[in-house]
Amino acid sequence: MKYICFFFGCFICFVLHEYFRVPIVVAAAATGLIGTFLPFSRTLKSHPYAAIYAGSFAGMCSSSLINSYWELSLISLIGASLYILTMNLFAGFGGRLGSVAFASVALYMLAKGIF
Repeated sequence: MKYICFFFGCFICFVLHEYFRVPIVVAAAATGLIGTFLPFSRTLKSHPYAAIYAGSFAGMCSSSLINSYWELSLISLIGASLYILTMNLFAGFGGRLGSVAFASVALYMLAKGIF
């Protein structure tokens, strides 16, 4: 579920900015706003919403770095994995979602450069 939410946030933000020419900050904010209206089970707590926000931060990267939706899906896989791994690690610290988004894009670009 976290992967799907991360990908949703990443995809919507990227599409709003690249194809509809919405300013990047407005695209990320709109993605987060749209995500708050999606109904999720209470057993998931706020994790799907946080994954959408983290995905929207990752979707803010330039189209010169991302060439296809497959790359967005790989970034989302890395980001959702990092989100799950750091869920309890950075509890109470601000900036976790942005850090996860940055690390997911940076790790993807590093892997892309190596391979």
